[in-house]
Amino acid sequence: MVVAGGGFTGIETATEMPARLRAALGEQADIRVIVVDRAPEIGASLGEGIRPSLIEASAHLGIEWILNASVESVDAGGVTLSNGQRIESKTVVWTVGFRASPLTEHVPGTRDRQGRLHVDGNLKVLGQNHIFAAGDVAYAATDTVGNYAAMSCQHAIALGRYAGNNVAADLLGVAPMTYSQPKYVTCLDLGAWGAVYTEGWDRQLKLVGQEAKDLKTQINSIWIYPPAADRAAALAAADPSIPVA
Repeated sequence: MVVAGGGFTGIETATEMPARLRAALGEQADIRVIVVDRAPEIGASLGEGIRPSLIEASAHLGIEWILNASVESVDAGGVTLSNGQRIESKTVVWTVGFRASPLTEHVPGTRDRQGRLHVDGNLKVLGQNHIFAAGDVAYAATDTVGNYAAMSCQHAIALGRYAGNNVAADLLGVAPMTYSQPKYVTCLDLGAWGAVYTEGWDRQLKLVGQEAKDLKTQINSIWIYPPAADRAAALAAADPSIPVA
């Protein structure tokens, strides 16, 4: 199996696959998972603090890395890399890059290189009087020191709360709430090896292994799930003043 891209999604996909493939094919199955990434180092986009854990997890799980290369072409038999190398594979997973929904192209405005619309502090699209953006289509400042929301659930949830509140405020003619989310964390699942948890945009390592894995499981199974189909619960969960853990 070839995973194209060694960023957050590529790493989580690759490290999860050995256990899943053996569960499906048997413990003695000959499993090979290869990550192809054009960066010169493993996990280059995630910083120095996480890299030792990525290297250890990859070795433990048998994940192979091919660096300084990208997937040039894909066909029914496998992939050809930019360095000319050929890898035979029946499964190729593409995890390269992020892109905002093409629906944003119908809204006049300034965009970042990922297609996200620039918004003001209230999440109103710059240059538009009554259009707001949130989640993966909004290029929104999270603080006053130059950080911007990532295309991830931790920002999308808060952005949705603020945008929903401010749309209602705009309709009612009352004051909006300025979006602010200075805390930033990373919780990267590394399959059967465990996980890593960091805090801050400089990704200071806080938890490693099973302790981080337990937190990741809680995030995936509880924190990011929508509320039950109940009006009161939904409105309570949409409150932008809820502290971001």
